[in-house]
Amino acid sequence: MSSERQRFLSDRDLWILIAQSSYGDSYRPLNLRGAVLRGVDLSGADLTDASFARADLSGANLEGANLAGAFLAEANLKGASLKGANLIGAVLSKANLTEAILSEADFTDAKLDGADLSNSDIIDTDLTRADLSMTFIRSSNLTRANLFKANLSGADFTGSELLEANFGKAFLNDTVMDQVQNLERTIGYKG
Repeated sequence: MSSERQRFLSDRDLWILIAQSSYGDSYRPLNLRGAVLRGVDLSGADLTDASFARADLSGANLEGANLAGAFLAEANLKGASLKGANLIGAVLSKANLTEAILSEADFTDAKLDGADLSNSDIIDTDLTRADLSMTFIRSSNLTRANLFKANLSGADFTGSELLEANFGKAFLNDTVMDQVQNLERTIGYKG
């Protein structure tokens, strides 16, 4: 029976790591795979291409952070705030984003397949061409969310608010839209 040691990093420790990774002529993305970072404040941080796979970022403040190309597969982001964050091309496959604040974030070309975004604020969020296949987006607020050309195959929107959400050219094969609100006031939905 082996006991797994966990190291907890303070916000100050993380900012030092971020600064060191971007010092000099060559950028070295952070690798915080599996790290326990509950409630950490990384608002506005440049975390381009960083790896947070299987990390615990529950309750973290990532508002305005640059997570373009970041790898967050199977990460726990429950209750985290990513308001206004840049997640262009990020990988969040099977991530837990329940109760998260994702408003005004940019998930263009992001991979969120199998993720859980239930009970989240996804207001004014850009999900253009994002892969949301087999994703749970139950009881979430997607007011004015842009899902243009998104892959929503098998996604479950049960009970979500969709006022003025853009579904133009989205792939909707086997998408569940039970008890959604304002489906008739979406843009481009052809169900």
